[in-house]
Amino acid sequence: MLEQFKFKEALQAPDFRMQTLEQLQKDLERAHCAFTLDENNFMNDLADLLESLTEQKRAQLLYLIDLPEHNTSITPTSNFFRDLAEQIIHREALKVFLRNKFSSQ
Repeated sequence: MLEQFKFKEALQAPDFRMQTLEQLQKDLERAHCAFTLDENNFMNDLADLLESLTEQKRAQLLYLIDLPEHNTSITPTSNFFRDLAEQIIHREALKVFLRNKFSSQ
């Protein structure tokens, strides 16, 4: 089930995209990151936000989202913050997917 979850395809559905954005915005608020994401450009907005955060604030956000702070699947590249944003959105989309799946049962 989880191996088959393709978040990029799922985000094409407007309702699922909005739910994922709402989940992400909620976690940003919980981490005290006063930032509003544009629904049409939230991947780039999130990457810019991640780059602007202090290391401590970024670690707090990753903890709240439930991603490891030292993530071995992301290597330091010129697209580091974009890659991290993609992993965060994947995790948030997975939360929405699981919530929807289990709340309907």
